[in-house]
Amino acid sequence: MIDFYCWRSGNNRKIFMMLEETGLPCVRHIVHLGKKEQLRPQYLTINPNNKVPAIVDQDGPGAKPFTVVESGAILIYLAEKTGKFRPRDKRQWFTIMQWLMFQMASPGALFTEAHYFHSQAGKPDMEYPTKRYVDEAHHILGVIDKRLSTAEYIAGDRYSIADMALWPHCGSVGRFGAALADYPNISRWFAQVGERPATRRAAAIIEEVREAAAAA
Repeated sequence: MIDFYCWRSGNNRKIFMMLEETGLPCVRHIVHLGKKEQLRPQYLTINPNNKVPAIVDQDGPGAKPFTVVESGAILIYLAEKTGKFRPRDKRQWFTIMQWLMFQMASPGALFTEAHYFHSQAGKPDMEYPTKRYVDEAHHILGVIDKRLSTAEYIAGDRYSIADMALWPHCGSVGRFGAALADYPNISRWFAQVGERPATRRAAAIIEEVREAAAAA
């Protein structure tokens, strides 16, 4: 059983996508960021960096509970645990790893910064940082679009954890003024991944988390 400490953000959505793809049973524990529950001592024993998502696998290595934090590490762990989305061919696996690291290093953080500075546009001293971050975000979208012009999925011809990692962030590009329609290959891929039953189930779960958080 997986204890999943979650919220409603994109980094959590990718874990819901993986859990739905693999069919692993989990118990959801909503960590309400608005109430600063991530700072509670009980949660800090799970993730001292007070971030979500985090999982505790009650049947971890050695049949003992094992904690994993950071969304990319969780995706890798679940792939290794289940053997799903974990090709044994080294070229395939390390191609997936490259694009997973790309997501964590670039879109994951950069799109959030671009959104923030885009929201501050027009304020004093904000012209330069806004242009810098928004331009870089568009550059990253161009990199993704070019890659998807030669591959069905981000790491090749098979759906992978790299797609799961990237997909939620590409759904938020409107927050910094971008449009997927301007990136036809991303648009094709985004729709394709969005049609997967597990992706749809994950979206429904995120809405449940959102509603539960609003009612709390």
